[in-house]
Amino acid sequence: MQGLGGTHSVLGADLSSISGNAAGLGFYSRSEVGINLAHLSTNTEAMYLDQLTRSSQGMIHIPNFGVVISGDYLSSSSWRGAFGIGYSRQIVLRQPLAVQGRNNRSSYLDFLIQKAGDKGATGASLDEEYDSFYNTADSPEAAAYQAYLINPNQRTGGAPFERYLPNLPTEQSGISSNNGAIAQWDISYGASYQDRFYVGLGMHFTRLTSTMTHRWEERYPSNNFVEGWDMEEQLNTTGSGVSISLGAIYKLKPNLRVALNVQTPTYYDQLIEQYGGTLSPLINSIPVTGGFITGVKPVKLTPNEFSYQLATPFRVSGGMAYFFGKRGLLSADIEVVNFSGMHVASAELGPFANQQFKDKYNTQISRNFQTALNMKVGAEFRVAAAWTIRGGVASYGSGFASTYDSIDRSQFQLSAGLGYRSAAYYLDLAYVQRMGKDAYTPYSLKNAADYASASLNIVQTQISLGGGIFF
Repeated sequence: MQGLGGTHSVLGADLSSISGNAAGLGFYSRSEVGINLAHLSTNTEAMYLDQLTRSSQGMIHIPNFGVVISGDYLSSSSWRGAFGIGYSRQIVLRQPLAVQGRNNRSSYLDFLIQKAGDKGATGASLDEEYDSFYNTADSPEAAAYQAYLINPNQRTGGAPFERYLPNLPTEQSGISSNNGAIAQWDISYGASYQDRFYVGLGMHFTRLTSTMTHRWEERYPSNNFVEGWDMEEQLNTTGSGVSISLGAIYKLKPNLRVALNVQTPTYYDQLIEQYGGTLSPLINSIPVTGGFITGVKPVKLTPNEFSYQLATPFRVSGGMAYFFGKRGLLSADIEVVNFSGMHVASAELGPFANQQFKDKYNTQISRNFQTALNMKVGAEFRVAAAWTIRGGVASYGSGFASTYDSIDRSQFQLSAGLGYRSAAYYLDLAYVQRMGKDAYTPYSLKNAADYASASLNIVQTQISLGGGIFF
């Protein structure tokens, strides 16, 4: 179905019915086992401080595999059905990013200075955040203070914190990557009534794994005190969830059918985030009482773990397909995704703190997210007895509201495919390319003119080869 633009809600008799509209399993008249293998490449163009940087990353993965067991008509009944179990990768988290440029207005240290000031920190309070035995600091600003990168005001002993020679330009560079996937084990059943009405139910057991790594470097040319510094951060997120889908397909005419599928939110009972990092200063010569400091060891950020609950968006999709006999078909899908209905909570905080957590972040979700509309159109034509060609386009609406920012994060997708089908087996080749825009802001300051964001152009290309056998 990938070559058809992803229009799988109405067609049926495909392994994608196991994770999508389970009613499509009712079209099976024989059993099947199949698998897909794909190569995915992601290319990112980042424009930061008038400098363009390109990055790319590729991987080989298995988008899905599964088995469908078809049943005969029930005795004295017009019903027959099929059971399917499979594995599918709903989202592959793969986005490389690199930025670099000369910043004449600010440094990331100004952001840490701002954070220290906002919480009313002093040199003494930042010392309290540091554990000398483990060489760990509870916050990046406390780590920067221990590394002599920011210093308290000599008059107040705290805010406004300062850094050495702030008027010099800053050479900045950053590298980020996000690796992981949202994968599902799906168990579904679809039934057919007189080969006209089809209904299906699916249970989906989801596993989220994500590793985000970020490295930020700054260098200060002509700064005799501090040459620069590097900071590496890593955030690991894992969790398991469950959802249910209910779908139906109806043949209005032998060559015209419509579909409806409802997907409940995936409820993650416990998402666990683990955060850590290291700040490594490059010190030239810092004057202190009795001499100079010329070397400071890296300071680690105190490892932190936090767990919370998450309910993902509710989804409703519908589709229509028209068949030109055995010569080909046209299909279209529309999907509505309620991103603003997402919900978070954290039972580990206790009742009062949990309520504050929910009030804060669920309010932000409802304000910064919106309902998105995804539209897909595909066509398939039979060019020979066993060969078909496919093509499709898709538009994925942005889940971010205009209150978040002004960037249009909608995505456009092109796809094409080639299929071969015999009485015993089938092979499918698909090409899918998705394009979209995004933004990356390494830090922000109260004066928007003092910091910069990178505009991103992202292109994902996947080539997949799949096949299966009938039995």
